[in-house]
Amino acid sequence: MRFFYSGIGFNIALCGLAITNLAASAAPVSVTIGSQSPSAVAISQGSTNTIIKGTGVEFSVPSGFQGGPPSSTDTKAITDSAAKMFPSMASLVKLLDTDPTFLRAIAINTAQKDPEIVLITRLPVTADVPLNELHDMMAKILPSMLPPEFKLVDSKIDNIGTRQIVRLTVDADIQGSKFKESIGLFREGNEVFQVTYVYANENLQQAIPIFEGIITSFKAQPTATPAAIRPQ
Repeated sequence: MRFFYSGIGFNIALCGLAITNLAASAAPVSVTIGSQSPSAVAISQGSTNTIIKGTGVEFSVPSGFQGGPPSSTDTKAITDSAAKMFPSMASLVKLLDTDPTFLRAIAINTAQKDPEIVLITRLPVTADVPLNELHDMMAKILPSMLPPEFKLVDSKIDNIGTRQIVRLTVDADIQGSKFKESIGLFREGNEVFQVTYVYANENLQQAIPIFEGIITSFKAQPTATPAAIRPQ
C-alpha cells in the first residue's frame, strides 16, 4: 500500500512547500481560497477563536487564521508546485485529480512574523484499520517515502480530549527554512482524516495547544467518497 503512505508523504511535502513560500514573502499575503475570501468562509469568530469550515469539515483555530475549502484551481496550482520541488512525489498529483475530496480545508495565518498553515485531508483508507496498525506501518515505511528535506522524529498513539490519534512529528529544512509539522491521523465516522499543522521551530510551545485544539474541535459530515483501501 505504498500509494497510501506516499499520499501522506506528499501531504507533508505540500505543507512544507506552502510554509516555505509564505515565509519567503516580504509581507503578509492575502489568501483567497475557492470562490470566497477566507474571512467569508470562517463561519464564526470570537476574540480568541475562529471556526474554519471546509468541504464537509470544520475546526477551531486562534483568531488570525483565514481559510476554507480549496478550489480545484487552488489544489492544482499548489500540488503542481510541490511536484516540481519534490520530483519523487510527482505521481501523487493524480491522487487529487482522481479524488477531489482528498483535500478538505486549508487555513493560513500570515498575521505574524512566522506564518503557519493547516491542511485537512481525508485519507483513502478504510476506517476499520486499527490505529496501532497505522502507527506501526507508518513508523516503518513513512521515513523512506518522505523527500530528503523531511525527517520523521516522533510517532506514537496519543489521546487528545476524547479522540485517539496517531501522532507524528516531522522536522524539515527547505532552502534554509526550518520548521516542524504536527500530524494527527484519526477516525471520524466511516472516514480517516489527517490534520497537518506547520509552524516555525521556535513556536513549538504555542503551537502544541493550537494543534490539540484543532483535533478536539474537529467535526465532519459524511460524504460520498471513492472506495477506500485497507493497508496490507
